[in-house]
Amino acid sequence: MSTSLLRYLQGDHQRYDGLLCIAERQLHGARCGDTPDFALLRDIFHYLAHHPDRLHHAFEDRLFERLGERFPEDRPYLDTLQDQHRRIATYGGELYAKFRSIAAGEVDPELDLNTMNLVQAYSELYHAHLRCEETRIFPHLVKWLEDKDWQEMMASILQDTPIADAEEAVEFEALRERIAANRTGLWLSDEERASFCPLCSA
Repeated sequence: MSTSLLRYLQGDHQRYDGLLCIAERQLHGARCGDTPDFALLRDIFHYLAHHPDRLHHAFEDRLFERLGERFPEDRPYLDTLQDQHRRIATYGGELYAKFRSIAAGEVDPELDLNTMNLVQAYSELYHAHLRCEETRIFPHLVKWLEDKDWQEMMASILQDTPIADAEEAVEFEALRERIAANRTGLWLSDEERASFCPLCSA
């Protein structure tokens, strides 16, 4: 059970990483003086701010609590990761609100320095967070948690999983299809294109 559930979490991480990469490419274009896709940025930050916090981070927080009981040496890392879950949700919500306002025409369609710095800080925080979980914490979950721990963790959130998971899948697939159709994942600026898309085969 631990292997299949960790693969599920790692699959989420790959999606988050791909969306962050595309947001970074949009930011690069803005720094080059070109106009990014504000509606796409709105939808990326909506996904990153809302869906992980509803299911993925909630599940991880429960796993981290149990790991802290079994392997107290990891507690400082686990406390930091749980604090980062809160910061990721807060900063992501701020960025979603900003790009929603721009996409709706409520504010000038430009990125100020504070917003660009927040996008950069958010992305760096998120990448570092994912690396720590993948390289340090996930191996310890496999080592220190037993099957009954995983079963209890799953049972505790199972009633919320179908709806939240289905909504997340629908929103992500819509994002992925849009990015693939418009080849948005390749955009670096009006004059530059990347050699690959992190989310599709473009």
